[in-house]
Amino acid sequence: MKVIRQSLAALVTVAALATGMLVVTSLPSVAADTEMPIATTVAEHLAEAAKYDQEATELDAKAARHSQLAGQYAAHGGGKQVAAHRSIAKHCATLAKAYRAAAAEAREMAKMHRDMAKPA
Repeated sequence: MKVIRQSLAALVTVAALATGMLVVTSLPSVAADTEMPIATTVAEHLAEAAKYDQEATELDAKAARHSQLAGQYAAHGGGKQVAAHRSIAKHCATLAKAYRAAAAEAREMAKMHRDMAKPA
């Protein structure tokens, strides 16, 4: 039961981070000292688009890895740990879905920045 609670807590945390629902509070000095101006020039929009494209690529890789793990845990049945394996497989599948959604959102943000870089 403790493992399930810990897995659930980790899942909620990662899903919230992946979807941008949590604000980073562990680095207040960085957040307070860093000015985040909006992109206004073509070059700045293209640079932002590249950042979002890179983020999408990284999130896709995480999704693929968790999908792979979900399959491995689902196939690793039998014995006393079958319930734990199923739970972990479900956890990994849920993470993969959240990472895929976050990657899609990052690709959309990249597209918006590329569109803003085009002449009016």
